[in-house]
Amino acid sequence: MHIFNFLLLAGAVAALFPASVAWTRRHAPGAPALLAMQLSAAWWLACYALPFARLWPDEGMFLRMRVIFPAVVSIAPLTLIFVLSYTRGTNTWRPSRLLALAIVPAVVLAVALSPLHDLCFGTWRGVATDSIFQMGPLFWVHSLYSYVLVGKAVLALVAAYAQGSTYVRRQTRILLGALIVPIICNVTFIAGVSPPDLDPTPIGLVVSGILVSLAIFRRGLFDLVAVARQKIGSAITDGFIVIDAQRRIVESNAAIRRIFEIGQPVKPGRLLGEQLAELDEYVARPGNTPTTTEFVHGGTRHLELRTFAICDDDGNTIGAVLIVRDVTEARRTSLALEQANAQLKAQLDTIQSMQAQLQEQVIRDPLTGLYNRLYLTDALARELTCSARTQGSFAVVMIDVDHFKSVNDVYGHALGDAILRALGGLLRQQVRPTDSPCRYGGEEFVVIMRDVTLELAVERINELRVAFAALRFASNGLDVSRTFSAGVALFPLHGRDEASLLAAADAALYAAKAAGRNQVCQAAVHVES
Repeated sequence: MHIFNFLLLAGAVAALFPASVAWTRRHAPGAPALLAMQLSAAWWLACYALPFARLWPDEGMFLRMRVIFPAVVSIAPLTLIFVLSYTRGTNTWRPSRLLALAIVPAVVLAVALSPLHDLCFGTWRGVATDSIFQMGPLFWVHSLYSYVLVGKAVLALVAAYAQGSTYVRRQTRILLGALIVPIICNVTFIAGVSPPDLDPTPIGLVVSGILVSLAIFRRGLFDLVAVARQKIGSAITDGFIVIDAQRRIVESNAAIRRIFEIGQPVKPGRLLGEQLAELDEYVARPGNTPTTTEFVHGGTRHLELRTFAICDDDGNTIGAVLIVRDVTEARRTSLALEQANAQLKAQLDTIQSMQAQLQEQVIRDPLTGLYNRLYLTDALARELTCSARTQGSFAVVMIDVDHFKSVNDVYGHALGDAILRALGGLLRQQVRPTDSPCRYGGEEFVVIMRDVTLELAVERINELRVAFAALRFASNGLDVSRTFSAGVALFPLHGRDEASLLAAADAALYAAKAAGRNQVCQAAVHVES
């Protein structure tokens, strides 16, 4: 028994090694739970090794169980917390879940330390010896509860093993061994397979401590999840902060201090508003949908805040990850690009306006403002194509100012230009928007009138003729007036192409002049032989 007690004490000391490593890397996922696990195991082993029966002959065994029991009831919940924290990569737990895990251990421990301890320890075989106890009903409840928790931890490790890389699988195999060995030892004790005065569970805890130490020192249990993450966190330029459901800071990187120009380190455990009130103001209540917010820091710097929720297995939000990026340069570049685009658009608008003006000048007569002969050619071609397709009709009207040469000879070209401008203005005012008035050349004008009958075209041109004849022009104290003659041809009655229509309208115009001028004549219908 001396050798057995020595091994237990050595195991207790060995359990302190992974506990010390977990303390130095306590921010790594699973490290706080592993620290508590190893301290509980060390306490169990040390108390089991002490010779309680020799020091306290009357109540040695009963006193030992009371001293050991805090560690006994805490090992299983701490094991589950460690495994889930390690596999999920977070130490954040909802208080309600921790409280739920602690209910059964707290009740069992309270009963064990109360006068109702027989519900846990049963009937003693001997008082002055180190003999074991008869398990009470509450002990069996606790044992079943512990097996369920450890079983869930084993399943979580198996799932992590199935999904993990080769390196992670090596770690997971060692951790599975560290969980399974104490379970086997404890089952042999409870099932009565082991000697009645020897509980192999502490031996299993020694082996478990050795395996956990191997996972830490040989397989880098916390090196990958803590050190590597620390290196990555310090290397990336974006700042990040992890907060829990109460908005307490869990973790952050150095970039946060640089972005917000903070002299002191961001301390985990403190509320976000206590250290980063400006950031806390812009953080919406963490939800399941990622959010993006942009705000101005210090009056000149633009920061982008992205919030991602952290949810548990039930879909409940237990925290959030805040990623802060300095987008000042991007915004300056974007603003410069917007300004350049605005200038380019203004230049393009100017060019397009100039092009439109040039195009308008190309198809406009500078004296009258009407379309010119170039436009007339295109307009006639379009009307011929459209009317042939729709089987419609349109009129071509040719107008000529009567005795215009005498105006230039007697009154001068200035008055002649004024008369031409007045006729051009009258055409623009009185023709329909769908009609196309053009200056054909000299004192001749052509009007294309869409969707009209021959009679309607003649009627409208006659109204225009009367209005023009009523105009008066002053020249050296004299009132001068002029009239015009017009000929009207209709598609397809008088022609089916540009040349024939213009020729028919021109022939009608000459007929009007021959008949005495100041009148409108229809084109004669050409009968093919």
